[in-house]
Formats: sequence, structure tokens, C-alpha cells
Amino acid sequence: MPLYHPGKIIAVYSPTSKDVAGSDSGTQALVEMWDENVFTCDVEKAIAPKLKEGDVVLIDYSPVSPKMMIPKQSVVKILRGPIAKKTMEKYAEIHRKRKAHETSSQRMPPQQPPSQLYG
Repeated sequence: MPLYHPGKIIAVYSPTSKDVAGSDSGTQALVEMWDENVFTCDVEKAIAPKLKEGDVVLIDYSPVSPKMMIPKQSVVKILRGPIAKKTMEKYAEIHRKRKAHETSSQRMPPQQPPSQLYG
């Protein structure tokens, strides 16, 4: 089953860039994900020339294979305009709610089990 996560491009590492020297012909990108994680991943060749800093992208998080549950982590789509804004806003809302829940859970004092009387 395909699974995708959105992120924002921080930097593009293209083999045609004068600032990048590499041993391969692929393009990679530094991506800040919707949940504030940051990582570098491959970019699909078909969209690599179109990718630029600030783009919102979808990252393929599907498993590499049914036997290896490691995510592919490859940029497969570029989102621009209203759809990019809508996508990131929705995920940001989810992230804010999660962080608020985690923060409120951490502030609660530990619960003591009720004492029991044995007679």
C-alpha cells in the first residue's frame, strides 16, 4: 500500500550544480518534513530538473519491499500553489495538536495506584 508524507525542500543537490561534486548522476534533496524531521533523500529523475528550494513535495514512504519495512524516502511529486499550501497547513495542524497533547501529558503528575486494604 502506497504511503506518502509531505515536506518542504531546503536544498537541492543536483549533479549539474557548480556547488555539488558527486560520484553519481542522481539528484538528492534536503527536506524538512511536516513533523519537523529533516533528512536527505533521492529525487525521481523525471521531476529532478523541475525541483527548487521552497517547493512542497510528496515523499514516497512505501516499504522498499514486502520483506524490508524500510521506507523508500524518494521525492515523487512537486506540489505548488493552493494545493501545496493546503497540504502543509493540514499537516501542520495535526503536528500542533500532537505537540500540545505530548506537552500536556508530560506536565501531569504521575498517577499513584489506589491503596488497597486487605483484611
